[in-house]
Amino acid sequence: MCSSWNENGTTFADASLIGKQPVGIFVNKRDAVFVANRDIGPVLMWNNGSSTPDTVIRGISSNSWSFFVTSNGDIYVDNSGASSSIDKWAANATHSELVMKHNGTCAGLFIDSNYSLYCSSLENHTVLKMPLNYNRNQPVIIAGTGCPGPVINMLDHPHGIFVDKEFNLYVADTGNNRIQYFGSNETNGETLAGFGAKIFFILNRPTSVVLDADGYLFIVESQNHRIIRSTTNGFKCVIGCSGQSGAKSNQLNGPQSMAFDTIGNIYVTDFNNNRVQKFFRHRGKSISILQSLNPSIKLD
Repeated sequence: MCSSWNENGTTFADASLIGKQPVGIFVNKRDAVFVANRDIGPVLMWNNGSSTPDTVIRGISSNSWSFFVTSNGDIYVDNSGASSSIDKWAANATHSELVMKHNGTCAGLFIDSNYSLYCSSLENHTVLKMPLNYNRNQPVIIAGTGCPGPVINMLDHPHGIFVDKEFNLYVADTGNNRIQYFGSNETNGETLAGFGAKIFFILNRPTSVVLDADGYLFIVESQNHRIIRSTTNGFKCVIGCSGQSGAKSNQLNGPQSMAFDTIGNIYVTDFNNNRVQKFFRHRGKSISILQSLNPSIKLD
């Protein structure tokens, strides 16, 4: 619980590279950073320590909301701007492979350690799941009913999702201003933060949720322009703590997603500022990486 971050971020990438209104971001175990340019389609990658990116995917549609990079370098991309599908780009491939058809936008993608793919279906108010190790599987709804609503088995325009090593699901339930937890194989959720939670802490349009290795939540709160984390006693702000939108180094404006690198630095897609901001973690105790497709980090 001793980790903290520099309140002033540095601009890791601006609109000249990533276009306008970035959403998805991913950092792998080798600290390569992936960001999609939603204006013209390519996915860019910065290798650890590089200042200029390589283009790893060309030719995907514009307006892609989310993507996920596996440990072997395969990239799964929301292609809602063109075909309402999730496409797979194998490492070094020049063409994509259709993985899942869905109706609408996958605002969040995740692949768990069993190689099951999860999609938060924005307009359908559900989270879908589909194993990737079997052919001709159809996605199944594992959270939400298909209608927007605030009760325990419903979602309203879900965005970011996270699956822990026990296959429990965490959902940024954006329209309901809350974070929902669904135990493995459970269809009724529990509110961990926001409206209806046991601990009173109001959220304003959360769009991303990430879990560290100690089980603490990190939440991107887009309309309060900040990132908060859970603690043993509740919640506290770690970035953008004025709650005011802006373009200064200590401000965000409608942030959408976040990711950690292996030493705990935070990368944020700063949507309305058309940039990715990097916030350096103050050095403290060493951290360890969980062996999973999307590593959670141990911060303390």
